[in-house]
Amino acid sequence: MNKKYIISLTLAIIIFALINGPATFAADTTDTVTVTINISSVGTIVVNPTSVSWTEVNPGADTSKTNVIIKNKGSANVSNVYITSSAITDEATNPLPTANTSKYSAPGLVLVRNSTETDYYHVGRFEWNLSAVLSEETLDLESGTTNFSHGWYRNASGNEYIWKVENGTDGKCNDTGTIFIISEIPENDTDMSRDHTADPSDCGAITVGTTWGTFACVDGPLTGHCVATSVNCDRIYIYKNDYSTTFPACTNRDYLRAANLIPGSEFSISIFASIPYGMPAGNTTTGTLTISGTY
Repeated sequence: MNKKYIISLTLAIIIFALINGPATFAADTTDTVTVTINISSVGTIVVNPTSVSWTEVNPGADTSKTNVIIKNKGSANVSNVYITSSAITDEATNPLPTANTSKYSAPGLVLVRNSTETDYYHVGRFEWNLSAVLSEETLDLESGTTNFSHGWYRNASGNEYIWKVENGTDGKCNDTGTIFIISEIPENDTDMSRDHTADPSDCGAITVGTTWGTFACVDGPLTGHCVATSVNCDRIYIYKNDYSTTFPACTNRDYLRAANLIPGSEFSISIFASIPYGMPAGNTTTGTLTISGTY
């Protein structure tokens, strides 16, 4: 047998063995998938409950308190949360002469407290000009006053506090020189208090705005509140936590929550309605409390 045949036969046997013999290298049975997700920045808050109703409330009484939960259901931090009342549009005309409950805005009777405060404040409440000077009322108007309003700030306690606005520049009550005072002495069933010179509260000087001016009361029955005075001197608006563009700045103004509310978290506020004595019976105009924030 020649050498060439022997070598070929040997190679054939080796190749056959490699084809038919057992595998000797390891198999890789694991691999990975890389996942990347980008979430859009969305600012979303929801409130619960979405409606509140109090019925058959007596004049001179406060309703039960209701907690409102504010949740961040979006993907971005929400901060500087504030509340506004639809009373600013619901109560467009003076309801005092009408004896018609529907002329009053329901949100205008609501007070609110956030989780860090001990006191409740009006969400947004109108007090309107009285049609005539009261018996025994001492107005004490400044020389040159051409436009003024006066009325009562009332609450469920039965105490009523007389207030007065006198015009500033050009006969307007939202401009420089406008005066707002409210008495610290209440009138009630046993005591009369209608003298605007007697212990007026300190509400500072006006901050001028386009259609409203604002005052910040540091003592008296409206301590901690902002009081907005209308350009035409017919009413005042009492609030605390409203950062809408309706009113100019006020040093008493404060957010319901200034700190970040991170996605998936929540905080609560407490609200109730306070019904003054002298309210007519019936249904007030249904309105809204709007809670807003920035992100």
